[in-house]
Amino acid sequence: MLIILKQLFRAAVLICAITLFAGCAATTRTALNYRPGALVETLSSPISLSIHATDSSMGGHGYLIFRRPGQARLLILSPFGTTMMEAFVADGRITLVYPGQMTAYSGRLEELPAKGGLQGWRLMGWVMDAEPPGDKSLNGSVERTARQGFKEKLTFENGLVVSKVSPEGDQVYYDKYVVINGVPVATEVDMRNSRDDRVRMTLDEPEVNTPLEDAAFTPRLEGYTVLPLSAVQGL
Repeated sequence: MLIILKQLFRAAVLICAITLFAGCAATTRTALNYRPGALVETLSSPISLSIHATDSSMGGHGYLIFRRPGQARLLILSPFGTTMMEAFVADGRITLVYPGQMTAYSGRLEELPAKGGLQGWRLMGWVMDAEPPGDKSLNGSVERTARQGFKEKLTFENGLVVSKVSPEGDQVYYDKYVVINGVPVATEVDMRNSRDDRVRMTLDEPEVNTPLEDAAFTPRLEGYTVLPLSAVQGL
């Protein structure tokens, strides 16, 4: 069970390091009838995960909620349907909660240890920083300075961003768009890092731009042992 937990957490890191994501795609062949400029302001969805690393492969399920700008909550379920881990990200902070151990780790994103895949969480803002869909005739690649301050390469197809590449070689692909109330949403997100680890997240019937309570993004830590991020072990 511990091995499964570690692998699923690694997946969550790469994803949320994916997450939240909504607004881009990879090889969308058919132009969609979306509203130009329509953004995903909130999103909630069951998710399926597929993880392929150099030393292992596995899958998992969970739930994701997101609210712009930069608030996210990712829940990872065990094969028995119990909560194995939750990650809360907001205002530049991250809290990792392990209900089975009654332990949480909390701190600022820049305090994440430089080990095990934890650094992937720092990419979350970049992946979630969706470009508003524009002219449906827009196709091709451009280079620009991302909000995070580094150069990124974006590829457009039918007005939607279908991939993003960072200077370090991290790649995010967004595919299988659907349009919900005029808003285009990528229901498949594929991330590959410079080590060729790959994580694919699929959304199952997402809800978009519905109100989300502040409490949904606030971990409840009564009775938990709360440790600094530097204490995270074995990831």
